[in-house]
Amino acid sequence: MSYSYRVSAIMVVSACALAASAQATDPQSNQVTPDSSSPVAYVYVTRPTHIDGFAAAANGQLTAVPGSPYAGIGVNSLSVNTQFLFGGDDNGASIDTFKIASNGSLEKVASENTTVHNPDPQAPIGPMQIDSAGKTIYVEVVNSDTAGYIQSYKIESNGSLQYLGNVSEDIYYGEEYPLGVNLEANDKFAYQGSNVDFDDTEDGGILIYKRGSNGLLENSTATANLPPTHGSEYVYTVDSLAMDPSNHMAAAIVPLDGEFSVLSNDVLASYTIASNGDATTSSTYKNMPVTDLFPVSETSISPSGKLLAVGGQGFQVFHFNGSEPITHYSGLLQSGTYFLEFGWDKANHLYALGIGKLFVYTVTPTSITEAPGSPYSIPEASSVIVLSK
Repeated sequence: MSYSYRVSAIMVVSACALAASAQATDPQSNQVTPDSSSPVAYVYVTRPTHIDGFAAAANGQLTAVPGSPYAGIGVNSLSVNTQFLFGGDDNGASIDTFKIASNGSLEKVASENTTVHNPDPQAPIGPMQIDSAGKTIYVEVVNSDTAGYIQSYKIESNGSLQYLGNVSEDIYYGEEYPLGVNLEANDKFAYQGSNVDFDDTEDGGILIYKRGSNGLLENSTATANLPPTHGSEYVYTVDSLAMDPSNHMAAAIVPLDGEFSVLSNDVLASYTIASNGDATTSSTYKNMPVTDLFPVSETSISPSGKLLAVGGQGFQVFHFNGSEPITHYSGLLQSGTYFLEFGWDKANHLYALGIGKLFVYTVTPTSITEAPGSPYSIPEASSVIVLSK
């Protein structure tokens, strides 16, 4: 089942990307006095023809790592562990591995042909997720019928990938985009929003996978129901999920009426994940905060577990309170930019990638300030990932 609001959002993003490409300048040209402190994180951003790598100072200011930008590299999604950066190439044929040096610079060391493992060899690569130990990577692929698969790979010590298997998703995307999986803190289960799966009342729009002893993801019998609505004629569907470090989950949810017409902007629910993988919520239509965004393109919880970033046309920050209801914090920030992805480091920096720009903020539960040099102009950027030191 497909809905026009998704298609419209994607068209807006594409149009904005073209405009940004025509007008923006190179990120390395930002004239800001460098912070001489040791980096607190390395930040990597994809473009159609290269990767930009940055070192983040204690105040959030970015400077290019040696060798950046890395030309001749076309990847559209990123994931990272302490040693390697992984990128899904633009033609959907491979996952490239880059060794991360101590100064943040990159060197390509391996490439895995994913097409030999796909039920459909033409399936493009979508979002990727690495487990907390940095040992296994999970890759979203979508075949020509727009049904989804998740590939599991073991990460070898040299950065090469060992294929473990596929699991088929119980989703028909239509013209929607794929939603990547999110691993809970113990890496035993993975969760995926299903923003078009209205007929599956058992999982309530959240798909759950169990992780085998060898790292392979498989379908699970665990359940996650959506919060109670105003009445039986109303429906919720999931736009995005995010995990905290202590087995809680945030969900951006769209309220719909019986005709699947949107009733309001996205609302936010909080979940607790049990040892058997079940995700339960005390959120209801009465206590879920309403965002200033529709649709929500991305959600991300800070390493402290106390802050939730929510993006779309602009972005907001909310207080995340574990199993308790999520509460308002900021208003809508940077409303003139459509946001694609977020990253955090352990020094309270939020990296917000919008169309043509990377914004850096220092965010704590009591203050939100933009970092020196922000925003950085990055034409045609599509993905950001952060390796916190």
